[in-house]
Amino acid sequence: MLRFHDYHLQKYEVTDHGKTVKLYLGFGYPGKETDLSEITFAEVAVYHFEHTAYSIITDIENVPIRSIVEEEKDNIQNWNRYYGVDIWKDDFEATVNYLESNNYSAWYIESAIGFGGFVVAKSVSGT
Repeated sequence: MLRFHDYHLQKYEVTDHGKTVKLYLGFGYPGKETDLSEITFAEVAVYHFEHTAYSIITDIENVPIRSIVEEEKDNIQNWNRYYGVDIWKDDFEATVNYLESNNYSAWYIESAIGFGGFVVAKSVSGT
């Protein structure tokens, strides 16, 4: 079960050459024990976060691959041009087909304060 709503983002970590993204979250108030949660995205194809120093996560929504690629198409194309993005297959439909046929899923991550982004990966798990 993923525990995240109203949890504070304490940090995030990217390892395995970008193939694993882990969010470290905590829920608590002064004088109370903090409940910790970790959410791990595995076999990550692409991700992007915008953030400030303080964030309260409100939603991690599983969305269709097509919607992520459509909304982020310009960014993904630019990242591919400058840095190389393995999942970009020269056009929108080919990229969507590649991701869908290889069992990738997509998530938008939203917060009440200062953090947002998306992850395309094969799986997500949490504690």
